[in-house]
Amino acid sequence: MRALTRAEARAAIVNVDPAEGKVRLPGHFDDLRWEELDYLGWRDPRAPSRAFLVADVDGRAVGALLRQSPSHAEVGSRAVMCALCRFSRRFNEVALFAAHRPSRDPRKRLSSVGLLLCTDLDCHRNVRTVRSGGPIDPPPGEVVRARREGLRARTVAFLHTLTDGAPPARTRSR
Repeated sequence: MRALTRAEARAAIVNVDPAEGKVRLPGHFDDLRWEELDYLGWRDPRAPSRAFLVADVDGRAVGALLRQSPSHAEVGSRAVMCALCRFSRRFNEVALFAAHRPSRDPRKRLSSVGLLLCTDLDCHRNVRTVRSGGPIDPPPGEVVRARREGLRARTVAFLHTLTDGAPPARTRSR
């Protein structure tokens, strides 16, 4: 991901309501290693249910304010898969996040998009984790490259859906 300025990262959030206040950037923003990120994701330290996700979409920074839904899972629940990195994790490490679609029309403000995401928003670490494989497995570098491409594509698709710039639905071939 290309490096963003603080102003650019704040301005990228398309669905923030001015009444909600200022977008708080992560405390380590100035120390980020941009070349290692596929998107920038962080939690609001003052509002634990708020999270932000910013990615490079078609050459410009686009982001979203996400709200984590309360988890009602039981301790014995099964693993859940993150929709972005596609890693299965324990029930308390993945949660449903919802993002309101931006709109000037008050009737459309209630429209939102939900996504199961890693609660720590560190999918970029998951996609770089490669276990040693067997002799017929692809090389680790190839696996990481394919995972990163998939992560970026799913992140951009989510942001397109949120901003009504959704790509056309894929048709099934029979």
